[in-house]
Amino acid sequence: MRAEFILPWPPTVNSIWRKGNGRTYRRPSYMAWRASAAEAIGSLSMVEEPYEGKVSIECRLYAPNQRSYDVDNRAKAILDILEGTLIANDSQVDRLIMLRGHIHKPYGAAWVSITPFDAGLVPRMPS
Repeated sequence: MRAEFILPWPPTVNSIWRKGNGRTYRRPSYMAWRASAAEAIGSLSMVEEPYEGKVSIECRLYAPNQRSYDVDNRAKAILDILEGTLIANDSQVDRLIMLRGHIHKPYGAAWVSITPFDAGLVPRMPS
């Protein structure tokens, strides 16, 4: 399995959840992003079933403006939209690379590449 695609500019972890009326729910802006991201993924000619092996994911983030942002804050939304669509579960991700790209006005975007991953022999933790 190998996939490359472009998603809309992902929201930050801080803008996914909201509390109100004694409960926690997903923000409407996050749900709108999920819908447009799911549409982008749905347009791919991929296998019907999510991939179940270990994967490596590389994301290049192209911000819509020059505002400062943390690349790690954008990873959760991307991994969550992949879960159940292209990969069975985000616990399959053994390697995640997040890169900051150039400014892409006016909307921003995230280029995502998913490839199978075989780490081979992983060294033991030093004692």
